[in-house]
Amino acid sequence: MDQAAFTEKVEAYRQTLYRTARSILRSDEDCQDALQEAVLKAWACRNRLSDERFFCSWLTRIVIHECRNIQRQKAKMPVSGQVDHPAVMPPIMDGEVMTLVDALPEKQRLAIALHYVQGMPIAEAARVLRVPQSTVRGRLFEARKALRLELTQEEEARDR
Repeated sequence: MDQAAFTEKVEAYRQTLYRTARSILRSDEDCQDALQEAVLKAWACRNRLSDERFFCSWLTRIVIHECRNIQRQKAKMPVSGQVDHPAVMPPIMDGEVMTLVDALPEKQRLAIALHYVQGMPIAEAARVLRVPQSTVRGRLFEARKALRLELTQEEEARDR
């Protein structure tokens, strides 16, 4: 894959990759760092991709690994007095529902981001996450159940 084709594909998936990073990391700066590192690593390893049809899944997997690396690095850092500023969310992720999604456990957030936000089929999301399809379906079920409960409780509180 030449540089122009690689750049074009990365640009086409930039928002998708950002949303994936955002479902794991809380800081916009961390998300941008993860994306930058992932793209650099993908470029260096582009010849390992055997089938270009799986470019998005392959690059998403690299982004997830980079997000985990950033989490590990942050866990090792001493706690400072700085507070992370909330990330500016892409328009698709604004609103009350996204606030509730952010409160979900990471595994559920990631399943929601891949399947509902990015539109990945469950089989592809399972391949990216390296878990069985039934695990992805279970995480989505639990996430929907938690969101439904929260939304119902908020609606009841407004009705009072």
